[in-house]
Amino acid sequence: MLSRGLMAAGGPVVSPNGKRIFFVGKTHAGGAWQIYETEPGGGRLTAVTAMEGGAMDPALLANGDLVFSSPVPDVDPTRAAEQLPALYAQAPGGRPRRLTFGSAAAVAPTVLDDGRILFVSARSSATPAATPSLALFTVNNDGSELTAFALDQDGVPLVQRPRELRDGRIGFLATDRTAPGSEGWAETVRSARPFASRTKLFNFPVPRCRSVEPGEDGNLLASFETHRTADDSMAGAFAIYQIETNATALGQPLFDDPVWDNIEAARIAARAAPMGHISALVPAKQTGTILCLNANFTRSHRTNGALLRPATHVRVLVGSNPGPARVLGEVPLQADGSFMAEVPADLPLGFESLDADGRVLSRLAPSIWVRPGENRSCLGCHQPYNRSPRNVRPIAASFPPVLLTEKPQTLAQKAPQHEK
Repeated sequence: MLSRGLMAAGGPVVSPNGKRIFFVGKTHAGGAWQIYETEPGGGRLTAVTAMEGGAMDPALLANGDLVFSSPVPDVDPTRAAEQLPALYAQAPGGRPRRLTFGSAAAVAPTVLDDGRILFVSARSSATPAATPSLALFTVNNDGSELTAFALDQDGVPLVQRPRELRDGRIGFLATDRTAPGSEGWAETVRSARPFASRTKLFNFPVPRCRSVEPGEDGNLLASFETHRTADDSMAGAFAIYQIETNATALGQPLFDDPVWDNIEAARIAARAAPMGHISALVPAKQTGTILCLNANFTRSHRTNGALLRPATHVRVLVGSNPGPARVLGEVPLQADGSFMAEVPADLPLGFESLDADGRVLSRLAPSIWVRPGENRSCLGCHQPYNRSPRNVRPIAASFPPVLLTEKPQTLAQKAPQHEK
């Protein structure tokens, strides 16, 4: 028993050296969930976080910092709420620092071998009341370079517990939120082409699944529903299975306590630590820079591959929760469709591409952000997936960025135009 003295606990993760275990727990029914630390042999139990709204979903960075999501909502963490969960990082003995600033919840972080943080969030929608379309995203360990990783309104009802498997694939649970009591099934995407490789994780029929974790030698540790006997009062409970990569059937449970559901198994062993990341942020700054290579490079508003109307401007929005988005200003596009703007840091930002008549061609609701001093770029507006940028210097990079701040007088500021 590792959580002795706590009323409830779960979600264990093991440090790369195999000597520390972190998990979420609470001391009493009305208490907040917090992250705790202990050793594999048990013993001293230490509360690592003290977040006012609670903390959940622990993960570990290469330098030993803890990553988690906070606050802990009373209902579905991906649904609209007054205060949505965000990701935080915290050094041992240090204070938490916020990593995500979008207008949707950020939950279920896990650290990839390359050092990025993979997490679950909702894609922006033109209909705020609509059920969010969940997807996988990544950020660096300083919260910079937010990137959509996988899943784009392709029918995944509810995404949970993403994990990087030993063969480089990403496994996750998909659950039908419309079916009460549904525990979900396991799916996967390949890291090489995550938007075009979604498939079932197992190649044979399996019962309901509640967790999947990488095991030993590429095997998987998974929690599946098991029906013991027809007259067993625990028929339908969950047990832990070890599944080989080439398995054609589920086989017998590795661990099946007849009294409890058995879920969220994690292997206690040393493993290679993830890569680190050298941050280039400037904490003293209050802005960051966005460079778009071509706002007309898009998969939207096309007929037979051709643009219906090209964009001439991009309107930059800033969001707030709750409340409607506000307009920061408009940036003219250069002849090659590029633009560069300096925008406020640590606020949810959105974009609307406009044609010459001011009509909106495409819209991204406030959902991305820049960190202080961050210089980030994008290929286009809703650009096609799995594309590399052309090896040319965008015209906008030859001029200072258009400054867009909260001050109204900056809204009319124009970017210098390239002379043909």
